[in-house]
Amino acid sequence: MPLGKCRMCLHDKVLVKSHLMPAALYDYCRKGEHRPIKVGGGFVIPTDRQTQDYLLCEDCEGVLNDGGERWILDKLATWERTFPLYDVLTKVAPLFDEDGMVVYLAAQNPEIEVEKLTHFALGLFWKASVHSWREDTTYPRIDLGPYSEEIRKWLRGQNGFPKYVYPVVVIEKPQRAQITMNDPYEGIRQGWRTHFVHVPGVLFMMALGKTVDDSVRALAITNAGNPINVSDALTDDFEKLMVETLRKSRKTQAYLRAKAKADADRKGN
Repeated sequence: MPLGKCRMCLHDKVLVKSHLMPAALYDYCRKGEHRPIKVGGGFVIPTDRQTQDYLLCEDCEGVLNDGGERWILDKLATWERTFPLYDVLTKVAPLFDEDGMVVYLAAQNPEIEVEKLTHFALGLFWKASVHSWREDTTYPRIDLGPYSEEIRKWLRGQNGFPKYVYPVVVIEKPQRAQITMNDPYEGIRQGWRTHFVHVPGVLFMMALGKTVDDSVRALAITNAGNPINVSDALTDDFEKLMVETLRKSRKTQAYLRAKAKADADRKGN
């Protein structure tokens, strides 16, 4: 294992292999002979390839594991349509339920560990903001500007939650939960920056900046009551994005052609 500067504690230490998306997610997205479905980099494709590199020391890997990864990784949606996080969330009556949008207040549910859920999400965004995770470039996967450093300090418990950072959590209904993952990416700017990351059954959105709309701020999990959303409309939008990405992706089309050729070759033998 190499020596280098750990990107989280900023000390020179022995570095370990860090995953952009936790390794356990690949098991969640795997079913029988079907490999995990991953979205990102211009493709939607089955893959067992895990995005990883020497980034953090062992102690800082533990900060992320203990901070939220270990808590959430047995609560995500599965191919069998079980979804422990959804089951826990819906034990308490929602604050709002209208036109396909339901808002629960996690502060009223002692089984929801809000800080761990938030730590997990921000850990994913932060890792994408300090490293490229690709061999063909040194540019980080996403650009969080000065918020990256503020998030790093919060993840390590060195300061309070950063100002003007608004993480929103959307839970999908079990029967419609997407058993996929996508690397963190930036969405369309609307006067402020918004980033997204998806894990099985959960879509995390993080809006940044002083100009973030009040409606987004109100739905941030760090707002009063710690709201968590179950929204058919947002699930619809994510499904449309998945389909459109799959349809347009050149890499996906190339994969389908290669698969068809391999299937034809097997039939010919």
